[in-house]
Amino acid sequence: MKTVLIRSTMAMAVVLLMNVSGFAQLSLGVQGGLAKSNRENSKTIAGGGVNLRGFVSPNFAIGIAGKIYADGTDYTVAGQTLSFNGAVMPVTATLDYFFTEGVIRPYVGGDAGMYFSKYNAKYNGNTIGESTRHSNFGTAPRLGVVFAFGNVGLQIEGIYHFVYGNKNNSAQTGTADNVNFESTSQFGGVNVGLIFGLGKSK
Repeated sequence: MKTVLIRSTMAMAVVLLMNVSGFAQLSLGVQGGLAKSNRENSKTIAGGGVNLRGFVSPNFAIGIAGKIYADGTDYTVAGQTLSFNGAVMPVTATLDYFFTEGVIRPYVGGDAGMYFSKYNAKYNGNTIGESTRHSNFGTAPRLGVVFAFGNVGLQIEGIYHFVYGNKNNSAQTGTADNVNFESTSQFGGVNVGLIFGLGKSK
């Protein structure tokens, strides 16, 4: 089921971009950001990624995005450090609506697609186990503003990710399944980046 969902999401995004590329200007966005997980004692999530959009009108864009976030939590056990570290990688289709066409362009948007993750557990810096790879459907509403300077824009946005059906990741030591960690199912933060290509549709 997950394989079908992954392929369907990617196929839909590719078809959408192919359909709009003939009559819309393509833009490339790069961004980085910080976020906070809903897990207790979690570290600050840091990451970034790229977004390819097709502007089907001066105000509306459809695209695909790929990001990667470093994730993790530290625990203290008997005075020693137990760390749970990994990465969350969303690959999504995107929609954006820009309210104005001037220098200041507020917008609302959303992402939907697959969130891939994998974690490992370390005790005092030594790896004691790794989780299996996970893939879960997720969505992310966004709200932001672009400051447009010709065909380049400075982007600032708030984003909140929902990863559905996330189960606890488990790290195994030998054959004993003795370490369980809660994986991130929600995280929100701020992204800052640049968008290249903000012209009018043809």
